[in-house]
Amino acid sequence: MEQKLLKIGEMAELNHISTQTLRLYDKIKLLEPRYLDSETGYRYYTLDQCAKLDLIHALKSCRLSLERIREIFELSSEELLLQALEEQTSRLNDEIYSLSASRNNLNRIQKNLQVLRSLPPFGQVFFEYIPERKIDMQRTEFDFFAQGYKGYENMLRHMQNYLHENHLPPSYFVNVGTMMERENFVEGTYRAQTAFIFVDDLYPLTENIRVLPQGMYLSIVSDDTSLETAYARKLHEEMKHDSMIPCGDYICEVLTQFPFKDSGQLIYRIQVPVRQEKPIVP
Repeated sequence: MEQKLLKIGEMAELNHISTQTLRLYDKIKLLEPRYLDSETGYRYYTLDQCAKLDLIHALKSCRLSLERIREIFELSSEELLLQALEEQTSRLNDEIYSLSASRNNLNRIQKNLQVLRSLPPFGQVFFEYIPERKIDMQRTEFDFFAQGYKGYENMLRHMQNYLHENHLPPSYFVNVGTMMERENFVEGTYRAQTAFIFVDDLYPLTENIRVLPQGMYLSIVSDDTSLETAYARKLHEEMKHDSMIPCGDYICEVLTQFPFKDSGQLIYRIQVPVRQEKPIVP
């Protein structure tokens, strides 16, 4: 059966692409017209070349480069095609993971900004229910209560180095917090040498992952790090007044830091999980 010859415009229209795209494929020898009319100089495609064009577009949709596609065609190797698809699948999986983690952290930043709008005035103690959360944490040589904001920044760099050295996703470094052990809070020997980041189920499993259980928390918000010691004492006094006891560690979560000015505005929320002290049964 005689092959139907297609001009470049007809080939383009039939396959819903532009003539410029076909000219590019011709130029890089990825898909060249099959016939040349020696009298007119016109070049023609054939209908059966559409199958090759379909495969080119399928591989492009998998984000293989035109160079890689041409290499596969030149070698006419199913094995090379399979290898290229496996490699591309691995690359796309890595990219999907990275994009998913970034999306989740964008959602966390947006949520934190929304939380800011609903919080009570700075320095006011309040109760709140907080769902279960997961953190990755690092013990450092620095202590916020001994070194203040400088200590906090050093703890941040320690956490950042930990992520870098262990090839962990840097996108989780969005709101680093500090932690004080329950015993230090109860005894008033304030020390916070642990830094943490909030993570989710996409985050790689490390030996430092810890789950913060859901529950009621006694909280206070501030934008002045120099007041954290006073506010920690204020929380402690409020618990004693309401006959409550801490049932977990003291968490200081940085909700946001706006670096629009040289100093930046850091807004943090202190949270301590609490429960009602059991009455003594006579």
